[in-house]
Amino acid sequence: MGIIYHYCSLDTFVQIVKNKTIRLSDLDKTNDFMEKRWGVELLQEALKRELENNSISMNLQEDYWYSDTAHNHIEQLNNDINNYLKHQTLIACFSLEADQLSQWRAYGQDGEGIAVGFDYNYLKRLLKGQDKILIDKVVYRKNDQEKLIRKKMFIPAIEYMHNMYKRDEVRCSDDFNTYFIEEFDCFCEVLDADTEQVFTFLKNPAFIEEKEVRIVYNTGIYNEIDTGELREALSEKIEIGTKKELILCPMQYQAKGNKLVAYADLNFDNCKNRIIEEIVIGPKSKVSEKDIRQFLLTSGYSDDDISIRTSRASYQ
Repeated sequence: MGIIYHYCSLDTFVQIVKNKTIRLSDLDKTNDFMEKRWGVELLQEALKRELENNSISMNLQEDYWYSDTAHNHIEQLNNDINNYLKHQTLIACFSLEADQLSQWRAYGQDGEGIAVGFDYNYLKRLLKGQDKILIDKVVYRKNDQEKLIRKKMFIPAIEYMHNMYKRDEVRCSDDFNTYFIEEFDCFCEVLDADTEQVFTFLKNPAFIEEKEVRIVYNTGIYNEIDTGELREALSEKIEIGTKKELILCPMQYQAKGNKLVAYADLNFDNCKNRIIEEIVIGPKSKVSEKDIRQFLLTSGYSDDDISIRTSRASYQ
């Protein structure tokens, strides 16, 4: 998998090339109301399987008072997860498909736009090890989603509980199974670090043909954040790579219809001749390959670095 494609309008394509930026926008303002929340229904079954794998016997539905809104273990887990998912997340979306008709219709100005092909492996290398900015493929199949939840969330959290049990000199019980149940709220709390990183890459299987890849920015902004922390988060600038090949600019806002939408631009000016590999012109576009090539040259790109072609889709 070498190239990922961002389908966009002609105007957005011009802005990407001229400004050397990829725009990450607020995930909560997309047209899929289940974004970040799709995996919640998988939590109980995934946790049951992982508890069984660790020989932990626990009735997740038993009466157990945590708060006014959590009267059993699974309600406590769901409440904590939903709180984590309220954190503000910005994303940029791509597809593994270079010339897919449904993508042109939905995201490529109904076929009049452009698909910009970015070097996935290069982006992956640059973003490796970043805590707040991630790039990965979206997971659609429920079995794979459950496995990801167990691998990235529950397995590390159970390991944490084992270590906590060993260190705890004043245990509520010397039986780890009992200890785990009594300290289950701690188990829920340590899921915080990985919840967004997992759930932002889970999506309804109905969207599987999109073959989506995402860049995700976990802003750290949550509902109860104080003004000082909020100002710091909004003004955060992140430099990525030894030569600052990528720079995530501070958050800003733009009007989209009747909404104010947060965004942050990922500037790639320091790697402009390596990050864009291919440009595909939409099937209904009036733009020619000659137009694109000359535009690239006027914007500082070498005409030898980027492949340009026109969609083969039959769509008028």
